[in-house]
Amino acid sequence: MFKHLRQHFVSGLLVLAPLFLTTLIIVYLVRLADAFIVNPVFSVLPFAIDVTFKIVLAKLAIAAVVIMMVTLIGLGAEKIFMKQFMLGAEIVLKSIPVLNKVYGSVKDIAQAFFGGNKGIFKKVVLVEYPRKGIFALGFVTQDRPWEAGRVIGRELWTVFLPSPPNPATGLFVFVPKEEVIETRLTIEDGIKLVISGGAAIPELLP
Repeated sequence: MFKHLRQHFVSGLLVLAPLFLTTLIIVYLVRLADAFIVNPVFSVLPFAIDVTFKIVLAKLAIAAVVIMMVTLIGLGAEKIFMKQFMLGAEIVLKSIPVLNKVYGSVKDIAQAFFGGNKGIFKKVVLVEYPRKGIFALGFVTQDRPWEAGRVIGRELWTVFLPSPPNPATGLFVFVPKEEVIETRLTIEDGIKLVISGGAAIPELLP
């Protein structure tokens, strides 16, 4: 009997503990808001306030401040939780054979468009394609010497030629370094050009 009573007592504590802690936190936040925000603000107001109206206004102000503080705490907790969750999911995906390769490729493509300076696109260039005298806009993805260049006997750059209006599709080509025409366009300007089909022409750089 004593064992069952102890079990019920512990169960009751587990039920009441969150409510008790929540009440303590809310009371603390109310006192904090009243002492450090509401009272100082009311003390510097340039006009007199009726006592009754002041009490109502103070309660509303305290409630608004407490709600805002709890919301900010919740936002911070969600950000931290989601960040940890995404890191854990990424670790799981990277541990699965074959799928980890697909995930890595998709992540690189996403970083190319949304990763800023960390993206896989290095610079915006022009290459003669599909024939001499016609130039296509492309993004350099690799400009360092590597195995393909050694086999050919020339320094090759890897260039992605996007297909308007969807910059996520296109052609991947090897272009000799000396045949790549570098531009001063930013990656963002290059993507805008592709999406707009050449309509969103950036300003001429000095």
